[in-house]
Amino acid sequence: MEQQLTPSPMRLLEILTDRFGALEAVANSSIKLARYAPEDELAMDLLVAEAVLEFGTSLREAQDGTRQWARERGVAPVA
Repeated sequence: MEQQLTPSPMRLLEILTDRFGALEAVANSSIKLARYAPEDELAMDLLVAEAVLEFGTSLREAQDGTRQWARERGVAPVA
């Protein structure tokens, strides 16, 4: 039986950031389409879309901070 390795917390954050991209794309599309379509026809409420984009910014900042933290401790590649 193969033993499955658990990804590091840094890798898990990277995975979450990548997966979040799909939700962010829906938010961006909803905001752009709001110029041409009524809000009730959009895939996402505009307030929710704005909150999603703000969360995306925070998520990227957390990821950058995590990389810096790991580099300073020598537990991650410098790249």
